[in-house]
Amino acid sequence: MLSETLKGNLNKIFNFIAVSMGIYHLITAVYPFFSPVEHSDIHLAFALILIYLKVIIKSKNHISFLVGVVLLLMSASATIYVFLNFDFLNDKLGLYTTTGLILGTFLLIVTIDAARRELGIALPILALISILYVRYGYLCPGFFNHAGFEWDRLIPSLSIYFTGVFGTLLDASATFIVLFMLLGGLLDSSGAGKFFIDFALATGGRFRSGPAQAAVISSCLVGSINGSAVANVATTGVFTIPLMKKCGYEPKMAGAVEAVASTGGMIMPPVMGVGAFIMAGITGIPYSTIAFAALIPALLYYSTAAATVSFYAAKHNFRTLEKHEIPKLSNVLRDGWHFLMPIAAIIFALSKGFSVTRSGIYGITTILLVTIVKESLRKWTYIFSKDFFHVIKEGLIIGIRGTIHVAAACAVMGILAHAFVISGLAFKIVFMIKELSEGLHYIAVILTVLVSLFFGMGIPTTATYILVAVIGAPALVELGFPLLAVHLFIYYYCIIANITPPVCAAALMGSRIAKANYLETGMRALRIGIPGLILPIIFLYHPALILQGTISEIVAISLSSFFGLISFAAASEGYLFTATSGVERLILGISSIFLVYPTNNTDVIGYILFFTIALAQFRKFKNKDAEKINQAQERGI
Repeated sequence: MLSETLKGNLNKIFNFIAVSMGIYHLITAVYPFFSPVEHSDIHLAFALILIYLKVIIKSKNHISFLVGVVLLLMSASATIYVFLNFDFLNDKLGLYTTTGLILGTFLLIVTIDAARRELGIALPILALISILYVRYGYLCPGFFNHAGFEWDRLIPSLSIYFTGVFGTLLDASATFIVLFMLLGGLLDSSGAGKFFIDFALATGGRFRSGPAQAAVISSCLVGSINGSAVANVATTGVFTIPLMKKCGYEPKMAGAVEAVASTGGMIMPPVMGVGAFIMAGITGIPYSTIAFAALIPALLYYSTAAATVSFYAAKHNFRTLEKHEIPKLSNVLRDGWHFLMPIAAIIFALSKGFSVTRSGIYGITTILLVTIVKESLRKWTYIFSKDFFHVIKEGLIIGIRGTIHVAAACAVMGILAHAFVISGLAFKIVFMIKELSEGLHYIAVILTVLVSLFFGMGIPTTATYILVAVIGAPALVELGFPLLAVHLFIYYYCIIANITPPVCAAALMGSRIAKANYLETGMRALRIGIPGLILPIIFLYHPALILQGTISEIVAISLSSFFGLISFAAASEGYLFTATSGVERLILGISSIFLVYPTNNTDVIGYILFFTIALAQFRKFKNKDAEKINQAQERGI
């Protein structure tokens, strides 16, 4: 419908606003000018305007064009009203005016619609149901009954009165999440994606499982910053999946490996996607504490994934990559060492106890400085060249495109979370979980797992975590589980929903790239990713796995979990040093159960079973090698 000239001009406007938004957030991270609510309002205004600019640019007829323009104007008027009337609204909190009621309605409409366009239909439907429930709760029977709220109280409470839309979730998006999205954008625009893939091939490519190891390593590195399993598959999978297929991996296995590796990026410190930042805001636990606590489970998850693909490749006797297909590690590091520096800077800042915002600024500053230094050694005028400004511009645009997605999710989840609280439903659900469990902790745990997986199948991970944290976490905490363990437990299951059939969004993306059957890929991904289902149970009952214990406890549970998960991977693939027999496979499965159930007695039994089979397997392997040597010598004779 729009002429190419008009589309081009609108795209320039979009890019200008996106760059402006990025610069604004970088400046205010160092020199904050406004109160948290005013800052969140500006953040949301930028996000909504950019979302509806995209709608206008993509409009295919006059109706969609006009709808986009109207919604953009509604977004601007509502957010400008809040900004200009901040003091008035703050003084008159709880009262309402006709103007405030109308503009509050505008804000709810555009926020929910923006989430629909960015995130799909599931989350907006939940938000609408929650609003109607708060309004008409008096019509609901039994458990769900409450007094209800009149529209003139409900709409301001959810929109312009600094709760609901302007809750802590949007504040997190506006303060530190945006900084890490900008960091990811700058890394992307400066070529970090290719570096991470080349680095993974250089370190893991010489093994028979090299392409799969490259998928595991690169997806881990990219996914920690990316924050989206599906986007991670789309980014790294286009390189790793064809490479795996070329070396002999079945399409469903190639897609599944990439899906599992990409999903785990969100549990890998130091960045852990964006969910960990939200966790810090909800729990009050410092982000550095969360990141360090998540390290051992994340390493166990990826070590098991690496072992699984290694066993699979050895069992099927895949060929190794050709020498020319593996980049030299020295060349990769020479060309891209500077991409590791921002991550190192973030880790250093967090370990020193600096705030998440300050750590993000350090990461961004570092990538800019090291890029300038490296490129200036090649071309001393680089800092004044178009190339440098292009990297910054593209990085800001890429980062802001991801940010508006998160901002829409946080705004709507703020509505949803506030609706749960003011209706009393959150407290009722906590009570219900406690009642259903009747003091049996494992029933409450199972219910929370099911809720996390259910919502995680249709709602983005961050939004799912927020939702389940509001309605499920308090019940587990009241039952005596540690706060940090509970929230990491919920976060894990919200993430693993990305590879849990029937939806398994990450596996779906992997299957499309691999040209494999969707459900077969999903089932294979779930099988590889089972450690992601087991680990949260372990650290919920044994917090030493997340560094909440003595050194001896941490070491003991880390080792038993490691060998238990390796034992499970070997049993699952039917291979350790050589192909396993049915009995060996059964014993390995039993040993994995004993080892991941961490007590002294079960650990001893698990270790005995595992190392007995491992020793027998190693002898078989050595005997086969000896036979091959003898056969080769005989042929030589």
